[in-house]
Amino acid sequence: MSKGYEIVNNALEFASKAHSNQFRKGTNIPYIVHPVEVAMILQENGASSSVIAAGLLHDVLEDTDVSVSKLHDKFGAKICETVIGASEILEDRMSIPWETRKMHTINFLKTAHRDIQLVSCADKLSNSRSMLKNHVEKGMDFWSIFNADFESQAWYYRELVKSLQDLSGSKMYSEFVVTVDQLFGLSDGIAK
Repeated sequence: MSKGYEIVNNALEFASKAHSNQFRKGTNIPYIVHPVEVAMILQENGASSSVIAAGLLHDVLEDTDVSVSKLHDKFGAKICETVIGASEILEDRMSIPWETRKMHTINFLKTAHRDIQLVSCADKLSNSRSMLKNHVEKGMDFWSIFNADFESQAWYYRELVKSLQDLSGSKMYSEFVVTVDQLFGLSDGIAK
């Protein structure tokens, strides 16, 4: 078994256990489906095995009780730093207003390490695919499951398109731009 395969397999097992009994927001779809889709997007875009592993693990710090030290001990500094960069793990996160947290993410991603941008773009592409599907099926009622309304989500995703422009030319960024445009519309001046 190659080292790359082993790290991805270990990340899949770890993420599956960490996200057990969790479901995608507003659905009965096991949560692990999302990190697996993120990993597949990364693989299709030529990411390294460590970036694919980080994609599988990208929500374990934010959405489970896994600690930074546990993640670091299991997967090392490089993967742990990528997961931290792609996560919203601000202290007292839920006491900070949604828009403030999202503004932090938008600004951080503009200059983040490429590995963090790759994982974040794959994550946001997976989320926007899911949102588009649910919006088409359920209409505006779908947006009530989120902490922010449709217009706020539109602002956030349009800004993410700008923040991740360093990835323009990649298949996933191009699809992300198209999906955000279909979902929210894009202002002129954003490269597709």
